[in-house]
Amino acid sequence: MTDLRHHLKSIVACLKQRAGTGVEGRSQCKEELAKLLPASYGVGEGYLVNEQGEHSRWLDIIIIDKTLTLEVSQQTETEFDERTALLVARLADEVDEAGLVESVEAIASAKALRDIGKRQAQQGKIKLKHLLPLGTIFVQRLQLDKGYEEGSHEAYSQAMYRVLQRQREVERPDYLSLLEPGLNYISPSLEGESISAITIGITREPELLRTRLCYRCKQRFTRRHFFYDLLCLQCGDLNYQKRQSQADLRGRLALVTGARIHIGYATVLRLLRAGATVIATTRFPHDAARRYSAEPDFAQWRERLHIYGLDLRHLSLIEYFIAHIKEHYSALDILINNAAQTVKRPYAYYAPLLAYEQQTPETLPAAQQELVARSHAFMPPTSFIAEASKALALPIPTQTERIPRTEEQQLVSQVSNATKGAMLDLRRENSWSQRIEEIDLTEFLEVQVINVTAPFMLVKGLNELLRNSSFPQRFIINVSAVEGRFAQNKLGTHVHTNMAKAALNMLTHTAAADLAQDNIYMNSVDPGWVTRQAPATQEAIWQRAKESMPLDMQDAAARICDPIWSAIHDGQLEYGRFYKDYAPSDW
Repeated sequence: MTDLRHHLKSIVACLKQRAGTGVEGRSQCKEELAKLLPASYGVGEGYLVNEQGEHSRWLDIIIIDKTLTLEVSQQTETEFDERTALLVARLADEVDEAGLVESVEAIASAKALRDIGKRQAQQGKIKLKHLLPLGTIFVQRLQLDKGYEEGSHEAYSQAMYRVLQRQREVERPDYLSLLEPGLNYISPSLEGESISAITIGITREPELLRTRLCYRCKQRFTRRHFFYDLLCLQCGDLNYQKRQSQADLRGRLALVTGARIHIGYATVLRLLRAGATVIATTRFPHDAARRYSAEPDFAQWRERLHIYGLDLRHLSLIEYFIAHIKEHYSALDILINNAAQTVKRPYAYYAPLLAYEQQTPETLPAAQQELVARSHAFMPPTSFIAEASKALALPIPTQTERIPRTEEQQLVSQVSNATKGAMLDLRRENSWSQRIEEIDLTEFLEVQVINVTAPFMLVKGLNELLRNSSFPQRFIINVSAVEGRFAQNKLGTHVHTNMAKAALNMLTHTAAADLAQDNIYMNSVDPGWVTRQAPATQEAIWQRAKESMPLDMQDAAARICDPIWSAIHDGQLEYGRFYKDYAPSDW
């Protein structure tokens, strides 16, 4: 048998070049392939036919093995014995999604003439000779359906994936290329791999000239995932499928701390869009209301979002808040301890928010008033600001607080896209880069209170409401970080945050088994690298840091919610685990 693998790269290059050139281009393509390939190959167009007389749909290019003498009853020059077919192709200039579906179905009709489905189902993996004829599709341009962003690699990839999902795995094309977006689907079967539930298999052109290290599995790769720059194809597919996964949380009540920006904000949105009602806490409830009310789908979940002002440095406020929640809510289904202080920011960092927080409720837009109404009943804004001010009035000023306000203001930039709409801290030094002798005691204590004491108080104080849940599974997620792992080597800096995350992990490690007896499943989750904590003195540095992040806030939210999603979908009731990259990891 002629070995197609020796010539596959050249065949693909020729088909790509002629994809958008119409009937004349296809004729030229056949001529070029006939010259390119050995005499043992034949090139034509038409239909494949099997021994039973069943025909495929029309195929623009058919490459056969002329050394095989098998024949079926051939009526015309456009009929070819399917047993001799090595590769079939569909070429197109421009198609819409329905046109792409038709091309995929044409390839499926050719593959269906050989009953390889049963063999693949039995063996799991399949050899190349059992994939024949290889099915390929080359499209110059794809017209996206309305509502999808033109020019977006993600939108085009989603369209490709939707179309591929319509066919049985063994009847899908082995190679599908959209030339102008520069996207390729290559079946894992071509490399001897099986197609799993998370396989998408779509890559961006061009391939990398130098190998790149995958953020998740640490293997090197050159084929670029359609969405992730710093993940290999397999890890990118896993992360993207997890990111897109959905769950039905209707009727469930969740509480998320630190919900105004970044990870907490994305987590609240993920829960709301899954149907949950969410209690969201933040030191700046008015600003949080402004952000949430600007979401395009706000109208769909506005009545299910309850924003509360809460400063987790103030232990008496936490106790008051817990009592309020127990009085006004009968049960709780999900608790996510997300709020954390990693680096203490200067006063100027938050100053622009304070004026908006001090506004009376009546001055806010109606939609925002609804979101914070319960917070105002719990504690009026003037009282909150007063109490927060007391908490800020520390007896020993930190190094940053010793800086005159006018100079301090110069260390903070205005709202920036580089930080997802938050302020920029442009100081030359912060506690992330400090060694133990340099860390301010007040900042050390604040980090322990916010990152450890507050989660402990919430787990302890809201335990009764979690037990009252009408759902068989209740969840606590402690948002942690690799900095809190003993299994990871440390560099001697930000010891206070490492200690705090380690203590939070110990809360999970120690109490999870006991809570599981009441069907309360507690785990720690590392949300991944999505923010920069190291000092940066220029906005351009922040922007480059943002662009170099392997993940974004939606990925972080997906990781945080995954133990919940997995339990609901698959009944995986895990507890007492530290999750990193969607898998249990060492403490």
